[in-house]
Amino acid sequence: MGKTSEGERAVPLFPYFNRENEPTLALEYPAIWDALRHDSRAYRSDTPGWKIWYLLGFEDQREAFQKSDIFSSRVVSPIIDQKDQPPWIPLTLDPPEHQKYRRLLNPWFTETTAKEITPRVRERCIELIESFRSSGRCDLVTDFARLYPTHIFMKIMGLPVEESGKFLRWIDELMHTSDAADPDRSLRLRTQQEISQYLGELINARRTEPRDDLVSYLTRATIDDRQLTDMELLAISFLLYMAGLDTVAGMLTYIFRHLAEHPDHRNRLREHPETIPDAVEEFLRYYAIVTTARFVTRDVEFAGCPMHAGDRVVLPTAASGRDPKQLADADKFIIDRPENRHLSFGAGPHRCLGSHLARVELAVAIEEWHQRIPDYHIEPRSKITQHVEGVAGLDSLPLMWETNRG
Repeated sequence: MGKTSEGERAVPLFPYFNRENEPTLALEYPAIWDALRHDSRAYRSDTPGWKIWYLLGFEDQREAFQKSDIFSSRVVSPIIDQKDQPPWIPLTLDPPEHQKYRRLLNPWFTETTAKEITPRVRERCIELIESFRSSGRCDLVTDFARLYPTHIFMKIMGLPVEESGKFLRWIDELMHTSDAADPDRSLRLRTQQEISQYLGELINARRTEPRDDLVSYLTRATIDDRQLTDMELLAISFLLYMAGLDTVAGMLTYIFRHLAEHPDHRNRLREHPETIPDAVEEFLRYYAIVTTARFVTRDVEFAGCPMHAGDRVVLPTAASGRDPKQLADADKFIIDRPENRHLSFGAGPHRCLGSHLARVELAVAIEEWHQRIPDYHIEPRSKITQHVEGVAGLDSLPLMWETNRG
């Protein structure tokens, strides 16, 4: 990398969230985002190979999400080389190729489809809650937040629910293993290979014996008057596997920590369940968990940053969701906020495919939990830690409540 230019030096260096200080700063990151955004709309990070630009405001992020001709999804990590980016379809494709694959998947994730499977979602949610309700305690992460959306998505994909433990271990190793624990990335590479082998075998099985599931549907689907190749099927399945098993689980951990600490909010939601959908939007905004990145395709001046082809742009939705230029009192959680705009599901061509399903899962979880466990608290002296990189989430959340033992 060449010397830093005057234009680049005009953009302040991004001081936080390197891999050494990330864990200690994690629980304070909302306040950190607020302070950083107050001082500058963008930051830079001088790294070997390319520069990384952080965009913190709502409008800048939304424009970057939408302008795929400048901010490409061919690389969605700020730190990996382009040649090392796995081909996750359709995530790492740009228009017009992206739309071809997105159109194949859209029918499975419409608002109507999400409503149709709500009874199944509700049934699984109740089943999980009842499995530990009488004990008076649980770890929200391991006993509920990870299992609940995982089981729903595994049914959609056609994966055997009885093997959920293995899938959850894989996703944890792949998504939440630190560089310190895996410096040569050998563990993550091995896990990626194991997942790919499993999904490849599933695809082959569904080709010969199709069922009523998403993988079977994809084996019969066509693009440009041809069937999908094995590589395309694997790339699509791998992406759906990662997205379906991690994001809703992470969001649930922040929702239930908040409600455990705010009894007035959980009482309101229990007594007025019709307000839950609006509360879900406020949770999604205030506790936005996704940070993604884009690849700069050409030299451009954007948000005051002199970007060059090959640079990366980081889009932390936790920062844009708290932008006071977008919402009044954006730094406050307002459970009945009347108007709510956020980028927690992204924007533009890559807006989250599963947003409708996610909203249903979150709303059902809040409603059914509080009908059965209305009052609860975090276990005293618990040490709550979290991971924040691409998809944030709490590592554990021990909850306790009184039980009626007759």
